[in-house]
Amino acid sequence: MNRVRERKIRGLSALIAGLIVGASIPVFAQKKPLIRTWEQRFIQGNIAVSEWLDGVAEGVDLFLVGKDISDRRNDTSVTLKNSTYSMEGENVSNRISLSVNPRLPNLEEYWQLKFTSYDEREDARGIRRGYLRQAPREENYGATIGLIRRLGSVRTSFQPRIELQDPLRVSHSLTFESVLDLERLDMNPKIEFFAKPDRGVGVFTALNLNYEISPKYSFTLINESEYEEKINKLSVTNGVALGQDLTASTALSYSLIFNSHNRESYHLNSYSFAISWNHLVYRRILDYQITPHVDFQDERHFKPQAGLTVNVSLHF
Repeated sequence: MNRVRERKIRGLSALIAGLIVGASIPVFAQKKPLIRTWEQRFIQGNIAVSEWLDGVAEGVDLFLVGKDISDRRNDTSVTLKNSTYSMEGENVSNRISLSVNPRLPNLEEYWQLKFTSYDEREDARGIRRGYLRQAPREENYGATIGLIRRLGSVRTSFQPRIELQDPLRVSHSLTFESVLDLERLDMNPKIEFFAKPDRGVGVFTALNLNYEISPKYSFTLINESEYEEKINKLSVTNGVALGQDLTASTALSYSLIFNSHNRESYHLNSYSFAISWNHLVYRRILDYQITPHVDFQDERHFKPQAGLTVNVSLHF
């Protein structure tokens, strides 16, 4: 009898302990999903918007072409970017820019289309207009029609852009670009001929060299120039940059950039040192960049001026 009673007591104790543990598991489990739920909703919402955009683009693509002639997937993308610029002794400025890149695989057998709130071709002209930009972009709503072809190893693109202004303005860009892979050294020669109603015609050239020091470190030599015929101005950018990959989603970049031009005579106009922190929060969804920099400009008698640039990009 005593043994039976002991077994019952042990069984009852085990049952009570199991109920306590079972009841406590949801309490602890609920805390983690609360965080995951917010992230999952954000990611799933982004995916839903992206799929909707792809569906709309596919419908427009088939409507314009009339039939399916391409096996490529539709990679339509929309990028919303917020940029904040702060310079010592100046007011903080903030700018939001939008880029809509409808990928139409069937129509792209002929040409490509892009809508932006700024001239995206300007960002491709020089490192200081790209990821080292330290001043707000000029708002310039318009649509770019791109005719892109490969001539051997040379990528050729002709991109007229309609600017939504009163009256309407049209600018043009013809670019030849290539990447030469020489084992651990990459060469990126580029030449672009452009024409704008307000700036006239011009030419941009670049010959950037990138050397892979190790899997985590790379060294870049920057050589760029731009000539504007209307104002007879030649601008030259030279510099070096050291890239450091910290993890699969984070990286640092250290750069020293010199800028010169020929107004009134050819001279050093400014130089700057910058450190950029890049973090890919969610792949193809969210990323940000923080760039503190120190500028030395001729107009300030090369006195140091500190600044900070913060870019946050949301992709659909």
